[in-house]
Amino acid sequence: MSASPLFSADISEVRLQKSPRDMLTPTWQMDVFIFETLILIPIYIFILLGFVVTRKRHKTFQSPYYTLMVSQGLADICTIVIYSSLLAARYFSFGNILIYSLSPYSAMAYTNSGPFMFTLRGVGVFLITIQRYLTVCKSHGTFNYQLNHCPPFLIGLGHWFLALLIYLPALLHTETRFENEITLLTIASRTHLQYTSITVMSTYLVACISVILMYSQIIIVMIRARKVDHGVSQTTVKTSNKKLKDARLTLHVFILVIFCFIAFFFYIGEYILAYDEDNTRVRAFRLYYPTVSGNLSFINPIMLLTLNKDVQNAFCCKLKRPPTTLSLIARNGAKSTTG
Repeated sequence: MSASPLFSADISEVRLQKSPRDMLTPTWQMDVFIFETLILIPIYIFILLGFVVTRKRHKTFQSPYYTLMVSQGLADICTIVIYSSLLAARYFSFGNILIYSLSPYSAMAYTNSGPFMFTLRGVGVFLITIQRYLTVCKSHGTFNYQLNHCPPFLIGLGHWFLALLIYLPALLHTETRFENEITLLTIASRTHLQYTSITVMSTYLVACISVILMYSQIIIVMIRARKVDHGVSQTTVKTSNKKLKDARLTLHVFILVIFCFIAFFFYIGEYILAYDEDNTRVRAFRLYYPTVSGNLSFINPIMLLTLNKDVQNAFCCKLKRPPTTLSLIARNGAKSTTG
């Protein structure tokens, strides 16, 4: 265990006018997080379950892209569930005594859950980008062929195992405890906070640089393909639709990368504040944790619904009301009249 001094590395701040034994006061960041959770998480779970249930019927959902999306979605759901359980204990005193009684293991779990889930989701975005790069730029390559024929379970397991290996040094340097059973503020060592910050920053830095390089190649290939299509007099509709689909999926991943950049700069700020002797600023800074972490998870279902035609055709179309007999008769009558 490190001999470095302990200080709060928690995701919430105790109001200065409150006693340390008082329940935490909700902030606007908490309100936004709860609002987004109640609206988007049921939709997200519905989409992910749809991917799993309809894999046998829809060949599209058997691709590595959707396998990684399910794995990434599972990471998003776990992030929200873990944080929501701590939020309920802190702000509503629901289960706080039980969580505190399980310390120090519960304190270690909650302290590491945030940065590990950030690492896991960063690795997920990196792997999804690789899949997009192979599909668009190396569609006939050996590696793309092997990936397309890899069992889905191994792809998901590789995603989580790779993230665990990356985060393992920070996990081994865990030194933390709860402040008390009411606020459940985690008191972690400066060494552990530095390890977690460096781990997340390094993961997102490598991921972002790799994504920029791969996306530059993807854009070049798409531009060249578009020029070729304009030069050919007869281009099939199927090929055009496939390229439009690839462009939409690529845009989806690109937006995820933007939110990864936000998480990267968030942990840069946390790393800088880790050297501050006064822990007030790091507490105030981590008030924005639920906003940064939540939006990284909540943006995925929004993009799936707005940009993914496969999701829209498979799930959203089922919500449309089927045409009635009268409407069909009226439609056929109109056609015969105009004909």
